[in-house]
Amino acid sequence: MVASNIHHRSAIKKALVFSAFFIACYLPGISHGKSCPAFNSHEIARIAHIHDGDTIRLSDQRKVRLIGIDTPELARRRGQQQLPEQPFAIAARNYARRLIDQHGSKISLMPGTEARDRYGRYLFHIQLADGSLLQSRLLEAGLAVAYTTPPNQQLIHCYRKSEKLAREKQKGFWTHPKYQPIDSHKLQPLHKGFHLVRGSVTHIGESNKAFWINFGQQFAARIRKSDLTFFTSPLDSLVGKQVIIKGWLRQYKNKHQLSLRHPSAIEVVRSEITKPVD
Repeated sequence: MVASNIHHRSAIKKALVFSAFFIACYLPGISHGKSCPAFNSHEIARIAHIHDGDTIRLSDQRKVRLIGIDTPELARRRGQQQLPEQPFAIAARNYARRLIDQHGSKISLMPGTEARDRYGRYLFHIQLADGSLLQSRLLEAGLAVAYTTPPNQQLIHCYRKSEKLAREKQKGFWTHPKYQPIDSHKLQPLHKGFHLVRGSVTHIGESNKAFWINFGQQFAARIRKSDLTFFTSPLDSLVGKQVIIKGWLRQYKNKHQLSLRHPSAIEVVRSEITKPVD
C-alpha cells in the first residue's frame, strides 16, 4: 500500500480541485433547493416508489440511482450478514417522499455521461415540478453528501454548494458523530463504510495500477491510474498538508484504505477550517 515517493513524476499533470468542508448539522424543514439551476428536460417520467434517499423506481419499473449524492443506507442484507440501518436513513427516505408528495410524482430526468451503474440502475439528475433538483433538496436538508463518481460530473459545483449550505446551517446529520472527521491514527476495525478521515499527508506512493495518498502507515487513499485524468495538479503538492478525505473505508492487511475517484472528495485543512482551492 505504501509505495515509493513519486515527487516530480510527470505522469500526474493536472490540478486537484478541492471542495470546501464546514462542520454543521440538524434536521430539515422543506428547503428551497435553488443552489442548482433548472435544466431542459430530456425525459418526463413518474415516480412509483422511493426505496431510499438516493434510489427510486419509475412507473415503467426502471430503477434509478440519483447522480451526485449519497444518502444513509436502510437496514439491508449483504450475503449472510444483516446490516443495520444507518443514522438518518429513514429521515432521508421520508424527506424525499415528502418532496414528491408536495410536488406530484411527475418529474424531469437528465441522464449522466454514464447511463447506468454497475448494478444496472439508471443514472439521472431529477428535477421536481417547481424546477428544483431532488439531489439539491436532500443536500440542503443535510440528508445527503455530495459525492462524484466519474464520469458523471455534471452539476458537481452546485451540489457542493448545496452540501456547504447544510453544513453552515447545522442541518441534518452533520452533527452526528458518524459524520465528524476521524483522525487517521484513531481508526479502529469498527470504522467501516462511509467516513471522513483527517490526517497529514506523509507521502505519495505508486503501485502497478494506482497512486496512494498516505497518512503515515495507518491509512491511505487509493487513486486508480485510470482516474488520473480527473485530477489536475501534482498530488505531491499535498505532502505535509492536513487534509480530509471522504469515502468508504475498508481494511486490507490490518490497514485502512479508501478508494478515491474524484478530487472533490479531498479537502485541505487550514487553521482548523477547510477551504476550497479551486
